[in-house]
Amino acid sequence: MNFLEEKIMNDPIVDEIREHRMNILESYDWDFRKMSLDVMKRQFESGHKVVSFEKRTPQQGAAPNAYAPSGHP
Repeated sequence: MNFLEEKIMNDPIVDEIREHRMNILESYDWDFRKMSLDVMKRQFESGHKVVSFEKRTPQQGAAPNAYAPSGHP
C-alpha cells in the first residue's frame, strides 16, 4: 500500500462519508436500484433542471469516443 492509499484508508472525512453512505443505503434496505429510483423521482418532482445535455462539438484532433455507437463521433 502506497502513501496515498494509506492516507485515504485512514482519513476521518472519508470514514464519515462512508458511514453516511452506509446509513443511506441501509434506509433503502441495501437496494441501490430502489435508492436510485427514489432520487430520480425527487429530482423530477423538484422541478429544477438537474442535468444539462447540451450538444457538444468534438474538438479537432481529439481522440474518438470509444464508447459511442458505430458511426458516431
